[in-house]
Amino acid sequence: MILCDTNVMIEFYKGNADVKETFGEIGVPNLAISVITAGELLYGAHDKRELRKLKEHISLIQHLPVDNEISELYLDLAEKYTPESSSHSARCFDRRNRYSV
Repeated sequence: MILCDTNVMIEFYKGNADVKETFGEIGVPNLAISVITAGELLYGAHDKRELRKLKEHISLIQHLPVDNEISELYLDLAEKYTPESSSHSARCFDRRNRYSV
């Protein structure tokens, strides 16, 4: 399962070829977003048509609730995988700790 954040999803909707290819390799059943990401995507809709389209698309993806355990795990992973000398960079991790930019 791959948990995608808002920025990755926005790149998908903008038609980013790398993100679309990676999603195709992973497969929709293996993608997930947090309820926070779902809310951010809906909030960012430009009009009712886009809102309908987003609702339809995100209904196909698993939604994960955010609880204390997930919050702590996220902070641990962020600390573990953020290079000390690096600026912000988007990475997508899978259960084998592989990532793509």
